[in-house]
Amino acid sequence: MKLTRSNFGELLTPVHKKVFFNEYDGLEKQYPELAKVYDMTKKDDTFPHMGALGMWDENTEGNTINETEFNQGPTATLTAKRFDQGYSVTWELVRDDLYNVMKGLGKNGNAAGLGYGLNTRVEVDVANVYNNGFTNTGYDGVALFSDTHPLADSSSFGDNLLTGALNPENLKAGKSLMRAQVNQAGLKIQARAKDLIVGPDLEFTALEITQSDKQAYEQSNTKNVIEGITPKVFDYINGSKWFLRDPRFDNVMMGWRDKPIFDSYQMPKTVDWFYYGYSRYAVGYVHWAGLVGSQG
Repeated sequence: MKLTRSNFGELLTPVHKKVFFNEYDGLEKQYPELAKVYDMTKKDDTFPHMGALGMWDENTEGNTINETEFNQGPTATLTAKRFDQGYSVTWELVRDDLYNVMKGLGKNGNAAGLGYGLNTRVEVDVANVYNNGFTNTGYDGVALFSDTHPLADSSSFGDNLLTGALNPENLKAGKSLMRAQVNQAGLKIQARAKDLIVGPDLEFTALEITQSDKQAYEQSNTKNVIEGITPKVFDYINGSKWFLRDPRFDNVMMGWRDKPIFDSYQMPKTVDWFYYGYSRYAVGYVHWAGLVGSQG
């Protein structure tokens, strides 16, 4: 079919759509290593926090079963937000093809730029759950990383806040803090630090600490006993912040309500077309357990 003023938008849409998804799908996806990714079935997903029962009580033969109650804690909510971006293509751009519009490359990147922009948006949003986790106010009234997380059925507090730079001693302290994490009744939950999460500034520090045969930064024969932790470097974790994570726990979540689409329409009263990408998703955390964080 010959390309004309009246049909160029329809003919170019599949080309631009392919470029968009080739770019988006081809980019590295780091966020699934930072969050549990799932499909939302509605705009708002709620995660109620129930209390917990304590240890079993001793009893005697023939006696009635011990009975206790647990309280209801706060509820975490994830709300899907809309994200979109688009660009217009004029007949003149197509006719003269000054910017490879016919190939979907276009002025300022066009379709490929949309793919890159969405990928960056998602990566930044997920990483910022960690970056901002020392100053936010979460579902339980304190920051994500805090030593005063209220517990529904205990007078003590949950603690996942560490202080200090990333070094062997502080990493050991972080592992110990993770093991000490408790449920709503104050019972240990057997959390274990598996991932060491850092940004580019701490990439080689993390590798040196976890992969040295001898303890890093010491001129001694002390064996490096930091085992079972995998360093993971993410582009949008900021500065000297570092985190430990037990991926068995559902804490940081990323829910797709509408996965990315690409489409187009003719702009009213013109011969020009508008191409756009659209998606909806929610990012946040629904629990602090299984995480430890330090600002460095």
